[in-house]
Amino acid sequence: MSALRAIAARRRGPASYRHLLDRIAGHLDEHDGFVAWSGGKDSTVVVDLARQVDPNVPVVFFDSGLQFPETLNYLADLSEAWKLNFEVIPAEPDLLTTMIMLGGFDHHAPDKHLGVELAELMIKRPAAEAHRLHGRGSMWGVRTQEALGRKALYRQHLAVETQARQEQTHEDVRAAAGGVVRRNDGTVTYGPIWDWQSRQVFEYLAGRNIEPNPLYDKLAKLGVPEHQIRVDSIIDASKLSNGHIAWLQKGWPGLFDQLASALPRLPEWT
Repeated sequence: MSALRAIAARRRGPASYRHLLDRIAGHLDEHDGFVAWSGGKDSTVVVDLARQVDPNVPVVFFDSGLQFPETLNYLADLSEAWKLNFEVIPAEPDLLTTMIMLGGFDHHAPDKHLGVELAELMIKRPAAEAHRLHGRGSMWGVRTQEALGRKALYRQHLAVETQARQEQTHEDVRAAAGGVVRRNDGTVTYGPIWDWQSRQVFEYLAGRNIEPNPLYDKLAKLGVPEHQIRVDSIIDASKLSNGHIAWLQKGWPGLFDQLASALPRLPEWT
């Protein structure tokens, strides 16, 4: 299947995504900024697109401090192979420390409230630091297909752009401004592959001879359902009942034991 995807992508060639390179160039010229890279397939495509426009574009990894070893190795190896301007911005405090502090994983520890959401600590604050360092612009691999909330986000911002550009057709506005998210704080994020399907993502990677994060293959071989396979932090405290802790124990028993010693209730979700 990968070979067929590669053949299909190579037949179309760079012309099939030339318009994205032009938009990326325009975004960087107007807003400067960075590419957010998680090591997942989608953000890896965006990093590869962006580096074709500017080989020195800042590429930033927001590190929760609780990542699979496959992801960390993938980021290190590919950033070196591509000679990326790569930077890691760690969450403070890191995710494991935060979960210990909250007390919910230990019957003998009191539950605490930090007064701040996990998303603020793990994503928003590191992103704010990246913007401080590199400018108000950013790019990411977020796609509408991934979740209804993401589809609504893009639709909302495209509707605003359409209203502001009434002299243009909807198709022209979509081509020029689709995938752009403008925030009240002045930051502007562009998702070049916002309307791609998963098939297009894997086809692009195959056509460019880019191996996906090996975490995908390992999770699939463990039997994780396809819709649950994603590159993320090892523990998602908001989805403990979806079975991912059991897959962690099965695939990374030593790592699971280390985490269980710090989070005594972790085995309850296996």
